[in-house]
Amino acid sequence: MVGISYEINRWCGAHDNRLSAILSAPGKWLQRITTNEPDDGMIECAIRAMELVIPEEKGSDLWGS
Repeated sequence: MVGISYEINRWCGAHDNRLSAILSAPGKWLQRITTNEPDDGMIECAIRAMELVIPEEKGSDLWGS
């Protein structure tokens, strides 16, 4: 069941048509009920976390790219 759901979700993400909209609608409804927009404090925290992780100069991280 999980594998089928995964493939449907992946297909819906790759296509933009009426069938994909119908298949993804229940998930979007549930997401609308269970999530809220972030407040300013949450956004500031996310920005600070990204500043700590992203290197200032490209190529200066351990990954080398």
